[in-house]
Amino acid sequence: MKDPDTKQDVLDLISIEWDALQAVLQDLNPEKMTQPGVVGVWTVKDILAHITTWEGLMIQWLEESLRGETPNRPAPGSTWEDLDALNDQIYQENRDKTFDEVQQALAETHQQAVRTVETMDEKDLFDPDRFAWREGDPIWHLVAGNMWWHYKEHRKSIAEWAASS
Repeated sequence: MKDPDTKQDVLDLISIEWDALQAVLQDLNPEKMTQPGVVGVWTVKDILAHITTWEGLMIQWLEESLRGETPNRPAPGSTWEDLDALNDQIYQENRDKTFDEVQQALAETHQQAVRTVETMDEKDLFDPDRFAWREGDPIWHLVAGNMWWHYKEHRKSIAEWAASS
């Protein structure tokens, strides 16, 4: 897929990969959703909670950016060097939730993320100098990394695991 040139391209890429993720999930029976081993000890449910949390963080970063603030990334008290520890913390915080709770949170967070992107204009998304904290990197990369690229990464892991188990 080529890089997006417009906000509509961004929204289309989000939709395409979201639908592809949903299609893979639809093919799994409920027992599979909580079976460990998809990625390490993670279940499909754990992966969806992971996606939800990162999308939620992205929404916060976008909203802070649009207010002219510099987001505290990746999360308060964390650095990018702590990424594995942060992902483990996300896992620990969500592992006892039911699949239905995680699925509902994912759907709600996804809708909010799409609405947030819809409020942004072309300059917000594509101007590499729009947000100084991005240091010349357009913010659509942040959206991609926490939405369609993230969906695709985990969709592939889930599909490969489902095919082999």
